[in-house]
Amino acid sequence: MKIHTIVTLVHDIDNLIIRDVPVSSTVVELPGECLAIIDTGMAGNPQLPARLHELGYNPVDFSLVINTHLHPDHVGGNRLFTRARILVSRRELEYEAAFTHLLQETGDPVATLRSLGRHVHEGGYRLAWDLKRLAEQYPTPSLVGDRAQLEFLEDEPSLPQQISLIKVPGHSIDSRAVVLHGGCGTALVAGDALYHRDLWREVPIVGIHYSDAMFRKNVERIARFQGIIIPGHDHAFSNVSGRYLEEDTFSL
Repeated sequence: MKIHTIVTLVHDIDNLIIRDVPVSSTVVELPGECLAIIDTGMAGNPQLPARLHELGYNPVDFSLVINTHLHPDHVGGNRLFTRARILVSRRELEYEAAFTHLLQETGDPVATLRSLGRHVHEGGYRLAWDLKRLAEQYPTPSLVGDRAQLEFLEDEPSLPQQISLIKVPGHSIDSRAVVLHGGCGTALVAGDALYHRDLWREVPIVGIHYSDAMFRKNVERIARFQGIIIPGHDHAFSNVSGRYLEEDTFSL
């Protein structure tokens, strides 16, 4: 099994407070000419198709897309993959559609987030307005993909035997981590259940999570995983040595 970690950057054209942030997508070459990608980056970002081209891939080559969660910086490229099955959580899609609508309609996103039980301190006001802007410009239901391509995880769609999913809610209502089982080891694609090798330990948890308590529980659970971890916003690293991998392409 060959794995390519593609790290793109959230572009700054939208003038968001979150900019130039790395976002990881993971390409997996599986036996039987099955080509999968886990998370597809930010909408409108040309870096992902450019990197796929450099690696010798075309989006139409892919037969499987798995989204760890449905925030716009992880599903933005889904519609590039027109021939792929797209695996998502139905619960997550329904929640994000309702959440997107709330943010689009509100005149006070800080109050809206607080009404949902999210802690927003004074330093997070700008972030709350950015979430509203993202909901207006990149509404999740329009990004996920053609309805005919969607398969819901609750219905237990078929998966290659080298791939399994685990529930890691907290950052979002139904986040999943993807475990890749190779002949010589395992890798875990964490999405934003563990967004960075180090920063989750150093940066105070703020109200961007569906549940801060659930996020903390699952991030500590993932941090005990023995193998390679691919975070949602960082490069792959070995959780045994604690070091980043020397290359973005590796085999299991």
